[in-house]
Amino acid sequence: MSMQISSQLISKLGSPDSRLPLAVKDIFNCAGNTYFSYNAGGKVEGKDRFIDEAGTGSIWLFGIPFFKKIIDKTLYKAVKISPQVDVRILNNKDYYKTALNNAINSTMKQEIQTAGENISKTKGLGIIKFIASLALTMASYKLLSVIKHNITKKEIEKEYLANLNNKTIKTNTDYSIFAKSNIFNDIENNIKINSNNKTTSFKANSAFINTAENIMLNPVKNMLLLDLGISSERIINARTKEERKEFALKEFSFLFFVYGADKLLKKGLNLFGEKLLKVPAEISSELLASDIPKNILQNGNLQNEISEFLTKFSDKKNISKFYEFVFSNQDNIVVKAAKQSGLIKTIKDSSGALKIDARKYIDYEKILNLASNLTKLTEMSKVNNADINTYLNKIKKAKIGSTAVSIGVCCLSLGYIVPKLMLKLRQKNQNGKNDFHVKTEYEKELNKKYSQTLQK
Repeated sequence: MSMQISSQLISKLGSPDSRLPLAVKDIFNCAGNTYFSYNAGGKVEGKDRFIDEAGTGSIWLFGIPFFKKIIDKTLYKAVKISPQVDVRILNNKDYYKTALNNAINSTMKQEIQTAGENISKTKGLGIIKFIASLALTMASYKLLSVIKHNITKKEIEKEYLANLNNKTIKTNTDYSIFAKSNIFNDIENNIKINSNNKTTSFKANSAFINTAENIMLNPVKNMLLLDLGISSERIINARTKEERKEFALKEFSFLFFVYGADKLLKKGLNLFGEKLLKVPAEISSELLASDIPKNILQNGNLQNEISEFLTKFSDKKNISKFYEFVFSNQDNIVVKAAKQSGLIKTIKDSSGALKIDARKYIDYEKILNLASNLTKLTEMSKVNNADINTYLNKIKKAKIGSTAVSIGVCCLSLGYIVPKLMLKLRQKNQNGKNDFHVKTEYEKELNKKYSQTLQK
């Protein structure tokens, strides 16, 4: 059980479609920025940075899934279309028919059939869910920003007043965190949907539509779009010029180390693993935790199954037959490996057996890539002069090492190096001072506001 849990953890941390590595990186980003802000600008800046980083991180990680779930429970339920049916199934008529014929029960079959009979409505709902969840999450971030800015102003003014030797000052200051805020108007503008817009028409074989749907249905790509929005809002609406410069450095660094650097590091580490260690780098940890790799290496017939699979389906002209084969041959070694790796989603039938969930999309390219990696597994085992268990342990160690290095480099950069560079930038812009520039600017306003008291 512990081996399975650790394998799933490593697999999630190394997966390009998982939100877990993003969460880990964001935790280090939040901790590092809060620590450096507290040391540089004191309690007020530390609190300001913590609210921003922790609050934004929570919205960033859970906002889109939360609002999508609400839309699933309300809008989809109202129009009687199941959100469980992946719209990409509807782009290929043969795939749709195969999925419909292989539904494990009447309820699943009805869900797929209803989606297929209402393609425009199903796709339109998907677009609405994607846009609305993204807009509502951005609006949540905007609300957080307004709350944070007003809390910080309140803290700065409170500290400022305490330094005036406890003089009694009458003021009409509104300490409400929503004071003079147009946030609710902003939210309304962000989520307003023109009810007069007509449903978009789709062409089943459009490459553009397929790309758009892949972005809409990929949680990591959803978060990238959200991140671009948050980064833009932070830079554009920075409270001071110095904050804008620091945010620019921070946001570009964050985007790079969360989304770009990881891929570059993995590419290099995978090349290292294959060229020097002679191990297939792209075998998932979940698959390595099962008996499938060992069985493949011990059984020549299974190796032949993989070769036959690649020979039969490497040509995209056979993609319709590919889907028929996958559903009809669920004990095929490639199909079993895909199910174990999570590339093919499964569900229990009435007897308790795990069967393919016909509502979920099966990515042809990913299955072909898996089959190629299984071929590498057998080929590289011949190069490694070791027994099967030693060879598989070598692969597992290489997998753990590459994941740890890629995640570690990004976490170190986001948690220490980038905040340190931001501090250096501040010192350069402020002649060596670490002062919280937002506090400095607001205190200038307070000096004017309380000028009469200061003259006494």
